[in-house]
Parts: sequence; structure tokens; C-alpha cells
Amino acid sequence: MIAALLLVNAFLIYRNSLIIKHNKNLQEEAERIKVNTIDLSRNLHLLDLGIRSYALIKKPRFFAVTDSAGMEEKRIFKRIEEPLLSQHFPMHDFYALRDSMNNYHRIVSQMRNYLLTNQLNKFIELLNRDPGYDVWLQHQKFSQKVISFEDQISKQARARYEQALTNSYLLQIILFLITLPTVAYSAYHASRALKISEQLRKSEEANNQILSKQNVRLEEMVRTRTQEIHAQNVMITAQSKASQLHNDQLVLQQKEIQSQRNALVGQNEELKLAKQTIEKQNVIIQLKNEELVLEVGRQTQDLKKTNLELIEHNNRLEQFAYIISHNLRAPMTRIVGLAGVFEHAKSEEEISNIIKMMVESTTDLDQIIKDLARILEIQRLNTQTLNKVILREALNKSIGLLKREIEETQTKLIINLKENVILNSLEPYIESIFYNLISNAIKYRHPDRVPMINVLTRSEGGYVIIEVSDNGLGINLEKYSDKLFTLYKRFHFHVEGKGLGLYLIKTQVNALEGKIEVRSKIDEGTTFIIYLKN
Repeated sequence: MIAALLLVNAFLIYRNSLIIKHNKNLQEEAERIKVNTIDLSRNLHLLDLGIRSYALIKKPRFFAVTDSAGMEEKRIFKRIEEPLLSQHFPMHDFYALRDSMNNYHRIVSQMRNYLLTNQLNKFIELLNRDPGYDVWLQHQKFSQKVISFEDQISKQARARYEQALTNSYLLQIILFLITLPTVAYSAYHASRALKISEQLRKSEEANNQILSKQNVRLEEMVRTRTQEIHAQNVMITAQSKASQLHNDQLVLQQKEIQSQRNALVGQNEELKLAKQTIEKQNVIIQLKNEELVLEVGRQTQDLKKTNLELIEHNNRLEQFAYIISHNLRAPMTRIVGLAGVFEHAKSEEEISNIIKMMVESTTDLDQIIKDLARILEIQRLNTQTLNKVILREALNKSIGLLKREIEETQTKLIINLKENVILNSLEPYIESIFYNLISNAIKYRHPDRVPMINVLTRSEGGYVIIEVSDNGLGINLEKYSDKLFTLYKRFHFHVEGKGLGLYLIKTQVNALEGKIEVRSKIDEGTTFIIYLKN
């Protein structure tokens, strides 16, 4: 796992380095464009300097200045045009300035001809018009626009450059935080295995000591009995001639010794069996210890999961409490304030207006309470009551409810649903999700194009995936991603809305144990991707 994380880290560092390099190039290109724009002003001054110097001193070498300015002007415009086009700069002012400077070059050429043919009156007449000043003013306006535009590009490039550096630092911290517990976990289990191995070794040594003591005792008993037998044999040999009775007694004693030897052999077998039993018990103890370790790990994971669920529940309660206190306060404050004003009202018209405003505030308060009750109803959902839902039928019901809005806005719906897709879910929630997504796509459509909404489904990894895409205004995810599904939050204010739709979608998807993703670009459109368990 650590090796995989290091590979991912190397890839992301490489990617951040590319981002940094790209944005550095953008900053350098912006500076080059600003310098070239300033060179246009210098070129304009060279034109004036050359023609006026010749008019004063009458030396042809000054025409080399005007000729050089004419050739340099084309190269400067070419160096500016390509980068500005790649940056999507509005080129109207650029082409207008280029035409004006080309025209001024023609005027300077005409003044040059007047000077060469001694038509001083016509030269002075053109000079008094001062056409170069108007071109210079036009250049100043263009230069200011270019500098402002390039400063913005440099600022954005620097922001992306700094963000890439920040991401790189965060990546190293995250890698460290993930790697450290993994190494600690491995060290803990290695230490535990060593302790268990040491305990088993000590147990085996104790068993061997017991067996060794018993063997020593048995050998001592055998040696003692052997000595006794040897003494008895000596005595029997010495007395063999004396008494046959002694021989009989010796025979009996030998039989007794043999039985004792057999008994010792049996004891040795019993000790071997005891040793085998102890080894089997050690194996069973080791297996039990491993099972206990696994059980403790499983229970730890269950506790962590329960703690995360409790934290999420507490966060929802805190958010809900904040919403209640924040959103109920405004209409209640208006009602209390209007009641105070009502006591001091002097005319019937004033009383009527105050009552009208109190009714509006009461209606707002009632709507907020209904919205909160609806959210509570979703959060109290019992997922054991799920039914079979046909996605196409749920989508058709939602489209039917929005038929008037679709016709008025000439919205084009492109539907790509697999036939007879059936889902174990709650039909009202599925219909509400379709309704809110299509309604938002119509409501926040782009004013310069016909609304187009794509609805498609697919199956992947045990989920039914619903995608709803539009070509509307889009959402600034860099700015609003953390507030996207917050209650009563809106991101476009040119149309009416309460900021409730996305919050309801998120709440219903969570209640169905699904998940939701958003992709959006400003002025291009938005795509919502919903994963529902099949």
C-alpha cells in the first residue's frame, strides 16, 4: 500500500510540476506581449522622428529610420497577434489599431513625397493635421486594454501556480499521515507475534525440563534396582549350592524386576503421549489467539463506523438547528416589528399595509416550516419500505409536471434510458430527483441558446447511474463546491428560487444510501451524476 501511495505521489508531483511550468510560461508570454505592445508606441515615435528630422535637416539618412519603423511594425504586430488569438483576446481593437497604423504609414510616405518634390505647403498642411496623435491615442487605449488583460492572465496563472504548490505540500502531509499508522500497525503486530513465539518457546523448555527430570528419576530407579539385583545375584551364586529354595526366590525376584521394567516402559509411553497432548494444546491456544486478534480488529472497525455515523448525525443536527434559528428569525422579527408599528398606526391605509405585510411574513414563516417538515420526513425514512420503481415511468411523470415550462422555453429533451430499468427504491423520491434536476436545468438556462437537457442511465458496480446534463449557465465549483447542497443557498439571482431543490436532492439520495457528483463549467453547462443502489 505504501509503495502504491508513493507511485501516486510521484505522478501527482509530476503533474503539479507541469502545471507550474505551464503557468510560468503564461506569465512570461504575458510580459512579452506587454513589451511588444509598448514597442508599437516606440515604432510610432520613430516614424514621426524620421519624417520631422528630414524636414528640418534635409538629410536622406533620416528616411532609414522611417523605413526601419515600417518593417519593424509588421514583425511587432505578428508577434502580438498569435499570442492574443490563443488567449481569446477581443481582436477588434487590435485590427483597428493595425489598420490605423498602416494608414498612418501611408500618410508618412505621402509627406515624404511632398518633401522630396519640394511641395512644402502640402507637407505642412498634412503635418498640421497631426494624424499621428490620433493613432497614438488609439494605441494608448489598446495598450491599456492589453496590459489589463495580460495582468489578469498573469494573476490567474500565479494563482494556479501557488495552488499547485499548496496541493504538493498537502499531498506530502497526507502521505505521511497515511504511512505512519500503517508502519505503526505493522510494528505492533510484529511485536505481538514475537511475544507469542517467546511464550511458546518458554513453554516448550518447561515441558522438556519436566521430561528430563522424569527420565533422570527413571534412570536412577533402574540403576538402583540393577545394583540390588547384582548384589542378590552375588549372594545367590555364593549360596547356590546351599539351597535350591534360594534359586526359586531369585527366579521370582527376576520376574518382579522384569515387571517393574515393563512398568517403566509404560510410564515412558505415557510421558510421550502427554508431550504430544501439550503440543496440540499449544497449537489450539495459538489458533485461539489469532481468532481473538481478528475479532478485536472487526469490532474496532465496527466501532469506528458507528462513531463516523454518530459524527455525521450530530453534524446534520447542528446544521438543522442553525437553519431553524437562522431562517425562522427573519420572518418572526418582521412580524414582531410590524406588530409594534401596528400599535402606532394612524390611518386606515397604513393599517391595511401593515396587515398585508404581516400576512406576507406569516406566509413566509409557514413555507419555511413546511420545508423543514419535508426535510425531517426524508430524514425519518425507513428504507425497509422500498418498492419496485420503473425509471422511465418516474421520468415521464416528472416531465408531465414540467410540460408547460418545457413548451414555453422550447427546451429539447434527449432521453437515453434503457428499457424496463427497475430499481428497488421509493418512487416519490425518484420522481422528485428527476423533477428538481430538470426544473433547475430549465430555470438556469443560458439566455443566448436553446436549452438542451440530456438524461441517460447505465449500470455499474451494483449501482444504477442517472446522468442529467444541460447547456445552461453553469456553476463556479471552485467557489461554491462546499455550499452546493446547503439549504437555502442560491448561486444565480436573476430568477426566482428558494435554494431548496439541490438540498432536497442530496437529502433524498443520502436517504436511499446513494451518492451524487457534479461537473460544471461556467457558461457551458452542468452535469449531475447520481448513483443509486440496485
